[in-house]
Amino acid sequence: VNERLTGLPAALGPLRVPSALALVLVNLIPLLGAIFLGWNAFDVIFLYWLENIVVGFYTVIKMLFARGRSETKLTLNGRAVNPNSVKDKLGVTVFFVFHYGLFTLVHGVFVVLLFGSKSSFWIHHDFLALTVFFAALLVSHGFSLWRNFFGRQEYLEKGFASYFWKPYGRIILIHLTVLIGAFAAQSVPLSVTAIVVFVVIKIVIDLAMHLHSHGIALKLRTN
Repeated sequence: VNERLTGLPAALGPLRVPSALALVLVNLIPLLGAIFLGWNAFDVIFLYWLENIVVGFYTVIKMLFARGRSETKLTLNGRAVNPNSVKDKLGVTVFFVFHYGLFTLVHGVFVVLLFGSKSSFWIHHDFLALTVFFAALLVSHGFSLWRNFFGRQEYLEKGFASYFWKPYGRIILIHLTVLIGAFAAQSVPLSVTAIVVFVVIKIVIDLAMHLHSHGIALKLRTN
């Protein structure tokens, strides 16, 4: 499968990768919303929280379909997880759903308590925008799953347990950055400039992690 979009100049680098291009496009939605629909910086925080749910959903799919035999230090009921056991795979996946679900819930409560009164989505009960962005995230991450995990047969490279902690590092890094920016933007919550900063930081982090996790960065450097 050709990883690159044809007809694009080499200078565009990562954007020649279809799944990376989809990632960038979906991340531009908050910026378009700020320019044309009046979204503020606190709305963007709610949008980014939604991505926790999407990432968790596709992580569950990866854990269920992973067929690699990578070693893991995870334990289940006091014993080391057997990477060859279907029972352990289901047990670890169920535990991930509860563990990650609680993490996402607490994170969501934190976001609502801190920024709910400042978000136009929350104030005006405008959940259509959240729904549209959520759907766009499902498509973008789903395309990456189809293109990379199944299409490039990444499911054969790692065991199910190796996916357990992967979502946390990315989410914590992104949201710490965004939350720091949000506190800094308290005086100018409607500033499009603040949202541009959010979006650029998010795209850079997302793109770097996406290319690294799929081993695409090395291919771009060597071609």
